[in-house]
Amino acid sequence: MGSVVVWPWEHLAVGYLCFSLLLRVRGRRPRTMGVVAVAVGSQFPDLVDKPLGWGTTLLPSGTSLAHSLLFAVPVSILVVLATRDRYPSAGTGFALAYLAHLPCDALYGLAFGHHPRLGFLLWPLVPIEPSPPTNVLARAAELFTEFVAVLGTPLGLRFLLLEALLVGGTALLWYADGHPGLELVPGTAVGE
Repeated sequence: MGSVVVWPWEHLAVGYLCFSLLLRVRGRRPRTMGVVAVAVGSQFPDLVDKPLGWGTTLLPSGTSLAHSLLFAVPVSILVVLATRDRYPSAGTGFALAYLAHLPCDALYGLAFGHHPRLGFLLWPLVPIEPSPPTNVLARAAELFTEFVAVLGTPLGLRFLLLEALLVGGTALLWYADGHPGLELVPGTAVGE
């Protein structure tokens, strides 16, 4: 597998897992605003970098500006400070999910036998090989096709087991937390 990417559902699962466990240590459970913030924070680096790094030449790659600790840490601190009085768990959820996104991208390749990718964590201090602009949706489809092809291999089957543990375990934790955020989905009857 040439390119190794972490998929949105994996980032969401890791972000929620970290957030829920942090709150449980504090004797609390996630609530809707925090879960929404986790969902946004877990995707934030890709929502910034993929369109600007893949679709334009404004950023050198799909893992540059918002994937750099030099940007992520100050943004996370600002969000926590901006929400601390009214929505403290939302700010914490965003920051925690955002910051959990970065090591996932850096270390994910280990699951496929690749070396960790750490350079982007300090962009622009550590230069990144620029990629030529491409259609963002076409690039995502290409990566997904490569990913599906790997799933039929022995490595892919082992990976699917780990994926089921991560996503399934996180879904069970979310359910045990009272499925916060589900009430935002039209047509769901929470608590009946």
